[in-house]
Amino acid sequence: MDIGNQLRRLLDQDGITQKQLAQALNISTTTLNGYIQNRRQPDANTVIRLASYFNTTTDFIYGLTALRETVESPYNADERHLVNIYRAIPEDKKPLYVETGKTFSNFRPEEAPDETN
Repeated sequence: MDIGNQLRRLLDQDGITQKQLAQALNISTTTLNGYIQNRRQPDANTVIRLASYFNTTTDFIYGLTALRETVESPYNADERHLVNIYRAIPEDKKPLYVETGKTFSNFRPEEAPDETN
């Protein structure tokens, strides 16, 4: 089992930093780096959270299969990242996150000036 190589590959493929992943999973960057360097092994619960974050299987995280995708996800990597951020937020802070998202979804940038003049 080479979890470290799998995690490195997933981070590279999705363009996510170790810091971003650690924050999303609510673990320290030192702990995550230990997984990536194969100095530590995540517990089963953490492997499940990693698989959920990357929309893959635990078998893929453990390196037991080369097939990353489970079923076709309706979300792209950025959308999955936002969902995982939401999941990591304490329950009492989630309404603030939702309201912030609503504010941004209602934002319409002003039309750019016509550059042909």
